[in-house]
Amino acid sequence: MINKIMFVVLLGFMSAQYTEIDIGYNRANGEFDKYNDDGFSIRFTYSNNINNSEFFRWQASFQYISFYSDTWADCLSLGSGDCGPTIDITNSEDGYTLQGGLRFTPEKGMFGQKSLFKPYVSFNIGGIYLQEKTEYSDPDDVWGSWPGWDSPQYNFFNLDDIEDYRINFIYSLEFGYNFSFPKSKGYAIDIGMRYNMIPKIEKTEQYINEDDTIEADVLNFGNKIDADYMTFYIGVSIP
Repeated sequence: MINKIMFVVLLGFMSAQYTEIDIGYNRANGEFDKYNDDGFSIRFTYSNNINNSEFFRWQASFQYISFYSDTWADCLSLGSGDCGPTIDITNSEDGYTLQGGLRFTPEKGMFGQKSLFKPYVSFNIGGIYLQEKTEYSDPDDVWGSWPGWDSPQYNFFNLDDIEDYRINFIYSLEFGYNFSFPKSKGYAIDIGMRYNMIPKIEKTEQYINEDDTIEADVLNFGNKIDADYMTFYIGVSIP
């Protein structure tokens, strides 16, 4: 079901104007009972001018976050105590967000009509679906060749076990910019930072960094606004 939703959302964004497609690195800003690990992220955002405004756009965005994924092989114990058929087990934690909001950006860029640099800041609200899932699969069809498991219904299997799921309110703050090249016909590089806040999630510990570095500044600002997750992303803006 989640994969189908992602596919439909992706088609919607790909068919729209003013679309940004990004990949990024997501960092948890604290310790939680689950969904703590740092991982990669995929972001799709569509924005459009409000009544032909030169500064304000409404936008809709989707973000996928992969917190954790680990795969290992295991076997089922037989009655004799011997190791039976081998299966692959994958445990993963993922997040899916869908939000809408308001974006401020100078439509003509920072330095007028010929500017190639367009900074933006946006505020978004919506929902996040967090899920921990364990998958059991037999990709090599070892069950079908195991004595006593040659019945057609055992030739292949793939089972999903939802260990935990949560649907929470989320709001986000983004800072970024589009940088285009001469004769690029509106296509641009998109670089930005997203701070995700989930009021219902509880931290058992918050990270503190006092080093005078760009990473420390990003982290310290995240602490000031009580961000739960921070994503640095880079991608393309498609007119």
